[in-house]
Amino acid sequence: MISVNGLRRFAGSLAAAAIAACGVGFSHAAEPAYPSHPVKVVVPSVPGGPIDAVSRLVSNKLSTRLGTSFIVENKPGGNVQIGTNYVAKSDPDGYTLLTTAPAHIINPLLYGKLSYDPVKDLTGVAMMAKVPLLLVVNGDLPIHSVPELIAWGKAHPDRLRYGSSGTGSSANLVGELFSMNAGLKLEHIPYKGAAAVLPDLLAGRLEIMIDTLQLFSPYIKAGKLRAIAFTGATRMPALPNVPTLAESGYPDVVANSWLAIVAPSKTPQSVIDKLARTVGDVLQEPDVRKQIADYGMEPDPMTPAQLNRYFDSESKRWSKVVKAGNIRVE
Repeated sequence: MISVNGLRRFAGSLAAAAIAACGVGFSHAAEPAYPSHPVKVVVPSVPGGPIDAVSRLVSNKLSTRLGTSFIVENKPGGNVQIGTNYVAKSDPDGYTLLTTAPAHIINPLLYGKLSYDPVKDLTGVAMMAKVPLLLVVNGDLPIHSVPELIAWGKAHPDRLRYGSSGTGSSANLVGELFSMNAGLKLEHIPYKGAAAVLPDLLAGRLEIMIDTLQLFSPYIKAGKLRAIAFTGATRMPALPNVPTLAESGYPDVVANSWLAIVAPSKTPQSVIDKLARTVGDVLQEPDVRKQIADYGMEPDPMTPAQLNRYFDSESKRWSKVVKAGNIRVE
């Protein structure tokens, strides 16, 4: 027979267990599903460029799929450093994201010290698109192919100048990579932004430029610029008759710019995984794929782990080009 004290102890145990169970239930109920309020998507460039365009496209789709607003906020400057530093120092809760480009992993190779560490302070979430660059020449030059470019360059060694959006930009690195492999000395002329290069290129004060099809398309259609070769592994559907540099005899000159989403490094893995899955779903939508293709880009989904490995491999690859070309930012 159970004593009165025994019954009391048993009843107390049941009550404690019930309270504990309720506590666990209330604890889980108190954690709202992500996302429960608007998400800020920082774009470290000015409105209207390729990073901005794809960021807005994907953010709008994320808003629809996840039921809350993904709001794009432009924070340009410092070769993506201003926007990147802002996100690196933000709360790691998934409500402040960064869309970024190769400068994310190139900056540590160019600058003596950054205010953030892209490896320790930030982590990959999702790749959105890879962006094969396009090598073009002034439309008045007698150059229609890579072999003709090489021949013209050797005949005019003092007139092979290419402009880019700045020292250490993707275009600058690809230009150096091509120069090294082709045995040419291309003179790099840095500008403050890609759009600033165009007047000199169109006027014939520069011979070459390497950048996105999105930037060049209207001038190619008008005959003012001539597309010579893409830097990616395959031809682009928008200009199917334009070969790649690899096809043209330079298999080691395969390079893409890219657009990716990153987050503060201590962001919960469950949040990162949910974002990655949803971005992957967005990139399968036919209208998204078409829009990205119209920008001269290709959807390129990756898992967060794949993206971080890609960052690491690209950093190692371009560090060799930076050293060989003695590329520095003062």
